[in-house]
Amino acid sequence: MYHLQRALKVPRSHPYKYIDPYYYPEEERNRSNCCAKLFGHAVKFIIAVLFFIGVIILFLWLFFRPYPVNVYVEAAQLNRFQMFTSVPPYINYNLTAVVSMQNPNKFIGVHYDWLELDSFYQDARFDWTALPTFYQEPTNSTVLKADVGGGTYFWLRSNGVEDFSREENTTGIYSVNLWLYGDVRYQFKWVKTRKRQLSVKCPVKLSVTVPGMPAAFFNRTSCNVVRYWMKA
Repeated sequence: MYHLQRALKVPRSHPYKYIDPYYYPEEERNRSNCCAKLFGHAVKFIIAVLFFIGVIILFLWLFFRPYPVNVYVEAAQLNRFQMFTSVPPYINYNLTAVVSMQNPNKFIGVHYDWLELDSFYQDARFDWTALPTFYQEPTNSTVLKADVGGGTYFWLRSNGVEDFSREENTTGIYSVNLWLYGDVRYQFKWVKTRKRQLSVKCPVKLSVTVPGMPAAFFNRTSCNVVRYWMKA
């Protein structure tokens, strides 16, 4: 304290002037305030730009977001469906199905890179067939036809043979599941998305068509999209 008092009593003309450690020249204070203002304006500008970009991305996603394709079974006919009670059971079949795939997007096309139609009875697959790959324009519909036939062994659940006999002897209508598997990509202008894995289940009820008789009436069946994931 004594030294500080002595320092305050030093005259202005003295060669050793007292310098206040908390004193800043006015020019340095103005320069510091100017830098702080510039930094604040830069931060606000960056936040505004990021917010604007986020709004644009949200708008584009809401307006152009791709919807899953719609799949329908337009017609299906079972010409032969006979099971032999061996171990494992043996089935003799002939199945024809007409499937339509609709792109509901107004501005986005769909690339079908791989398509496969599998036929199941009681959760056991008895045949499959590959479908053609193609590009589908926006708001467009494509019809595909699949024919499978032959004979094969396949495993059923414990009471599967009894269920088959009951359906055959009572109603003559069989519950068949058609599964459509595929890889799809979306395209908007020149931008293409990554592949999505598509799994669609089409439950249909079919009766065996007697040779020489008209085919049974079939109601158009809407399919359920079970899986629609982005592939790793």
